[in-house]
Amino acid sequence: MIDVKILRSGAAMPSFRLRRALLSCVFLPSLLAAMPVKAAEPAACMVDLAKTRNGTLGLPNHAEVTPDGHSVLFLRSGPFDTRLHLFRYDFPDHTLHELAAPEAGPEHLSVEEKARRERARQSMSGITDYQMSEDGGTILASQGGRLIRIATDDGRVSSIDGNWIAPRLSPNGQTIAVVRENDLYAVDLVSGAQTRLTTTGTPTLTNGLAEFAAAEELERPDGAWWSPDSQTILFEEADSSTVEKHYITNPETPQTAPVEFRYPRAGTPNARTRFGLISAKGGETRWISWDHDAWPYMARAVWRKNGGLFLVVLNRQQTQEQVLSVDPATGKTSVLLAEADKAWLNLNPREAAGAQALPIVLNGGQGFLWASERGKTWQLEHHAADGSLKRILTPDTTPYVAFNDYDADSNSVVVTVRPNRIDNQVVRISLADGKTTPLATEAGTHTIHFTPGAHRLMIDSFASADGTRRTLLRDAKGKILATLPGVAQPPHLPVHVQFTTAGEHQLDAAVIRPEHFQKGHHYPVVLSVYGGPGVKLVHDTPSSFMEEQCLANQGYVVVTLDGRGTPGRDHDFERAIKGNLIDAPLQDQIDGLQALGKTYPELDLIRVGVYGWSFGGYFTAMATIRRPDVFKVGVAGAPPVDFADYDTAYTERYLDTPQNDADGYRKSNVLTYADDLKRPLLLMHGLTDDNVYFENTMKLTQALLKAGKPYDLLLLPGTHMLPDPILRARVTQRRAEFLGDVLKP
Repeated sequence: MIDVKILRSGAAMPSFRLRRALLSCVFLPSLLAAMPVKAAEPAACMVDLAKTRNGTLGLPNHAEVTPDGHSVLFLRSGPFDTRLHLFRYDFPDHTLHELAAPEAGPEHLSVEEKARRERARQSMSGITDYQMSEDGGTILASQGGRLIRIATDDGRVSSIDGNWIAPRLSPNGQTIAVVRENDLYAVDLVSGAQTRLTTTGTPTLTNGLAEFAAAEELERPDGAWWSPDSQTILFEEADSSTVEKHYITNPETPQTAPVEFRYPRAGTPNARTRFGLISAKGGETRWISWDHDAWPYMARAVWRKNGGLFLVVLNRQQTQEQVLSVDPATGKTSVLLAEADKAWLNLNPREAAGAQALPIVLNGGQGFLWASERGKTWQLEHHAADGSLKRILTPDTTPYVAFNDYDADSNSVVVTVRPNRIDNQVVRISLADGKTTPLATEAGTHTIHFTPGAHRLMIDSFASADGTRRTLLRDAKGKILATLPGVAQPPHLPVHVQFTTAGEHQLDAAVIRPEHFQKGHHYPVVLSVYGGPGVKLVHDTPSSFMEEQCLANQGYVVVTLDGRGTPGRDHDFERAIKGNLIDAPLQDQIDGLQALGKTYPELDLIRVGVYGWSFGGYFTAMATIRRPDVFKVGVAGAPPVDFADYDTAYTERYLDTPQNDADGYRKSNVLTYADDLKRPLLLMHGLTDDNVYFENTMKLTQALLKAGKPYDLLLLPGTHMLPDPILRARVTQRRAEFLGDVLKP
């Protein structure tokens, strides 16, 4: 997925400009020390935001209620560092206990672990993950390639021998499935015995790991799954031998050999995958049978006690989808449900944020639950056992957002729904009569998580409309029982955001005004943009707009709009970009700006700048080049310039393949319009980015150079995730300076 986290968190890169006639090129680490500090250096709040990651460092995350209902486990860093510790909070007596702390010194991660973290957008260090057994007696914690076992009865901590990646703890807590040198192993946590389950692993054939397309674009990070009885492992075998080779060299260490990646560009071969079942004690693999050529993407694996094993598979165009029921004894499959969409199918939303995967099989022969966009909006559906639709549980007035819990005893489900386009709520729905009971209705966004099998308590990661962020413990009726203890220190930065709608399509809009806004004054306007599929920016969460507020306080009005192509609205609105990624989004952003200018005269639409990252960087480059009448300056971070150079699963969903729709790729290619650049454009890109490769920006700079067009270039160390707060701050400062040179000369 083209990343948006940079846009929100400032996890970008360095700054400083060395101006030339045609090219300004900076490589920051060697120049940062010599950088002069200006008397009028852009707002100090940029440094504060970078140090605290917009006030999110020190917040509890990845919280899990223990099965006994007495405690909550969670990860937390300090307020100004990124090293995660594992804690247990006992809420009956409100005591906090540290269970595991990170080792001192820098982490030494393998290439494979770095790639997995990149796919997961994991930029923290320390105890970055943990898992809990079904009875809560065993906790498995991960720090890089080091695994730690914690016995919860007496707090004993022990290390597991060996360097492993992708660990999965069995439900009974006795065994882990792990990967070493691309083969799958089972490690007995009692005896320490290691059983090698596969022997075919090579640099291009992996066992137990998700292939690139699944991890990056399908929100499926796992390549191994345990059976509910802890006896069998479902695993992925991925053969990437026919996938294009890409090499990344780090210019900072020219003595180091390039790293090879297998990257599936649009229209080129993907990894060939198959999925097998093997005993945790070893033995023959039972391969699951389906037509992999027709259905190459396995997007979801669901294996629960009350329903068996299901796989969700897609065709390469992602216009057709099947839910397969699998017989674990033989590997044979049958089709439970099929869906199709002429544009593309989205996967069930929000599963990566703690919700539960579908389908959910209901007790008592009631059938199963599934979510679909077959109507105007997302809806939760009740299907009979034969797959036929029985009823829709969520009406269009409150579209479905995520599935949170099924409680067979009360014959009810907990789901997240959307009462309007910028808030969400949590409700309980009775499966007997369809009655809906509100559980969490405070304005803002709620991200709900239930520990599987535990229905009495839920975690609510709540970004409130009042500008705060909290991690809450709620009971089954939604009552707040506790706020998990955090140490975050949000910058003192009141956010002055107004939510509204704008333009012919009534686009969701956020207008951020400066701290000392003066009525009657005309302010230059900056468009903070993503504008692409899969990401909605306008939510009723002021804490999401701290960076925009920091920039606004320097004398701007900052605007964010969700145009056609963005999710969270309706089926046709999102799919308006099929075959052309730029024309509709660009027109919507301009129409929205002009409509806001008519309503709010303080917006000086003669002075408009634009910035964004990844797809937002792509949009920025296009807007600056194609509409110089509107946008006077742009700052584009890591733009995917030519989508023929971006990956298969993302790009082909919207543009098909270059072979099938050459015109769509031409229209969506920044290079098509490069000769028309007339406004100042700053490009920023990480030299070792393994998602949006640097070749994108390189191609654009070459096209601009050939056309005789001036531009600015900031070369960034690493990928798009910089842990160093100084570098993060310098990037936002440089962006502000570049915009200010034009908009406030």
